[in-house]
Amino acid sequence: MPLDGQISLCGERQSIVVSRDSGARREHKAVNSSRCKVSQYKIDGGVIRDISIRCDFLVMNDDKQDAYLIELKGSDIEHALDQLEATARRLQRELCAYQIKYRIVCSRAKTQAIRSIKYKKFCKQHNKAGEFICREGEIKEEI
Repeated sequence: MPLDGQISLCGERQSIVVSRDSGARREHKAVNSSRCKVSQYKIDGGVIRDISIRCDFLVMNDDKQDAYLIELKGSDIEHALDQLEATARRLQRELCAYQIKYRIVCSRAKTQAIRSIKYKKFCKQHNKAGEFICREGEIKEEI
């Protein structure tokens, strides 16, 4: 179910949904080969306009009941984790029927960040197959 009162940035059965910040090379490509009903929302400054921390995008596959929270980040992966968690809490009512999946697309993953206790704890909490992905540059996945 789309977010009430919000307009999706993509077509209802769009084949590829791209989430990217203007001018940045980081992007998430959601490939919708099955032509499921999908929607995309700009969270930061769109759905959530206050000063709280939040992720950049939400892509939803309504037919499969999957919701992808996407953060496009430079190198501060620990802050990206905070943004994903804060957005999931903030939208928990709207996303209660969906399996939430967390995505971080970063410019550069610092070794100390991916070895941090916070990162390892997040990975352990979200260890189901495909629940959490963090990659440099681009994530391209079938949704």
